[in-house]
Amino acid sequence: MNELDWKQPVLVGGVVAGLLSVIPVVNIGNCCFCAWMVLGGAIATKMVVDRTPRPVKSGEGAKVGLMAGLIASGMYLVISLLLLVAGIGEGLQRSIFEGIANKSSDPQFQEMIQKVLEASANQTPGQRLIGSLPILILLAVFYIGFSTLGGLLGVALFEKRKDQFPPSQYPPNYPPNYPPQSGPTGGGQGGGQGGWPSA
Repeated sequence: MNELDWKQPVLVGGVVAGLLSVIPVVNIGNCCFCAWMVLGGAIATKMVVDRTPRPVKSGEGAKVGLMAGLIASGMYLVISLLLLVAGIGEGLQRSIFEGIANKSSDPQFQEMIQKVLEASANQTPGQRLIGSLPILILLAVFYIGFSTLGGLLGVALFEKRKDQFPPSQYPPNYPPNYPPQSGPTGGGQGGGQGGWPSA
C-alpha cells in the first residue's frame, strides 16, 4: 500500500458515500444492500487503479474500500447524530432503520432495532440521541463492511492488467558487450601477445 497513491481516492470515495448516505430521500439507496457504501469503495478503488502503473491486487482494493468506508461511516455517524438532535429527517431515518432490519437475517438484530425505534417514539432529543447511538454505531460498522466489498468489486471490474508485469528498468542488451567477444586480442607488427612475428 505504501507505493499506491491512495489518499485522495480514499477521501473522494468516502466523502461521496458519506454524503449520499445522509442526504434525505437520496439516503434510501442504502436500503438496497448499502448501495452508496459499495459505490464509494468502488470509486476509491477505480481511482487507485487509474493512478497505479502496476496491477492492483484484490487485498489492496479491499484496504482502499475499508479506509473509504471509515471516512464515510464517520461522516454518517456525526451528521446523523446532529440530524437526530435537530429532529430533521427523523421519519426517513426511521424508515432506513426498518428497511435494514427487514433485510437482516439476524432476528436479534431486528429485535434490537425495533426496540430502539419504539423507545425513541416519545423521547426528548437528548434521550433520542442516547438511545439511537448504539444502533448508529452498528450501522456504521455494517457500512464499513459493504464499502470493503465495494473495494473488492472495484478491482474485479476495473483492473484489467492482471497478467502484465512491470517494465524492466534495464534495456534488453544490459550490460553492454556481454558476453565478451572471443578471439585473439592485441598483436600487430612487433609481435605483441597473440600476434605472429613479422617476416
